[in-house]
Amino acid sequence: MSEFSEIIRKMLAEYGEEVFRNAQRANAILMDFAVDNPRNRLLARHFIESGGYDALKNNSVTLAVRRLREDFSIEANAAAWITSVFAEVMGVSHQDLQFKELSNFSSFSNRKTSSASVALGMSHTVAVLQDGTAIAAGENDFLQCDVGDWRNVVSIAAGNAHTVALLDLPTANNVLATGRNTFDQCDVARMANISSIYAFDDDTVCVDVDGAAFSVGKSGFDLSHFKNIKSIAKHPEGVYGLRHDGSVATSAAGWEEEEWANSLTDVVQIISTYVNGSIVLKNNGKIYKMGYPDSYFAAINDVVSIVDLSDGFAILRKDGTVRILPYDRSTPRKITAADNWSNVSAIYGKYKRLIALTEESRLLSVCTDPEWLRRSKADNLDFLDDWFPVLIAGG
Repeated sequence: MSEFSEIIRKMLAEYGEEVFRNAQRANAILMDFAVDNPRNRLLARHFIESGGYDALKNNSVTLAVRRLREDFSIEANAAAWITSVFAEVMGVSHQDLQFKELSNFSSFSNRKTSSASVALGMSHTVAVLQDGTAIAAGENDFLQCDVGDWRNVVSIAAGNAHTVALLDLPTANNVLATGRNTFDQCDVARMANISSIYAFDDDTVCVDVDGAAFSVGKSGFDLSHFKNIKSIAKHPEGVYGLRHDGSVATSAAGWEEEEWANSLTDVVQIISTYVNGSIVLKNNGKIYKMGYPDSYFAAINDVVSIVDLSDGFAILRKDGTVRILPYDRSTPRKITAADNWSNVSAIYGKYKRLIALTEESRLLSVCTDPEWLRRSKADNLDFLDDWFPVLIAGG
């Protein structure tokens, strides 16, 4: 039995099975029992929050894994591993838990999130390979592309001219950064036990394993009230914090849309621009625009991911197809090469560029404004043909 299995067994013996139905209490205990193992602790918390314990009580190993992946977009092998830990402690047979088979789920959960395997800066693009190394292309005037010696990378983010990486290491400080540091956006040394990273313009935001958020950079976001945060998204006056329960926090007190944001529920993703307002994706697969009736985008269904492209936004649908849409419904939709894409598992977008990761680990790309691409010195995106295979973080 593994060391972490012993920790779970000890918790069960000392606190009873009810501890595995209360994620906050379980996490508090895990903070003491597994203080040096933040990533496994986070996996255990997500397992509990997704109802995995009760699924295993009903001898449904597959359901436990599926819920974990649907609720938190956990990568297949990690979801299978933490499920097997709990199953072993509970005496539930998990011999049929084949990791490779789990990786081939074609369900809704297999495309639930845009993972952080690829990130786009103003004039550079970065990605993570399956072996945990990072690669980059584009403008490197601030050394934002100097990622060649990074190892054990599990996700990556890019701002205007800086790059941030999250490492899969059992250490307190598991974030690296390179690039322009004019506003201290690369000063990530104090970021400890981080579970997700984000980069916006000249800012870096991290969320730790306990759901607290921290910011460095130009804007000086006040995130002290961000609790139980699952992910971060940019909005014109600051950042959104998406909580595990689907509600939303904002960093901009007095922002005119703060009341709207506070009223949101069942949110999966948010994208926003100063000019175009905000678009919300909910867990029913539908998208909604801030300040407009629910019928505004009523014809669009089965959406599993959205990304902002500045001059529009892209959606990934359940069937693996992609469309680029205008924020304003009355504006004609741009017809691009993305209309012909299929079998897409994740999309990434920023600064008028869209990149898609296919189920075959191929990268596809399109720019909504080729002239802007030339002016931005971001190079054409032909180099993506050589970026294979790319890590599919989160499914």
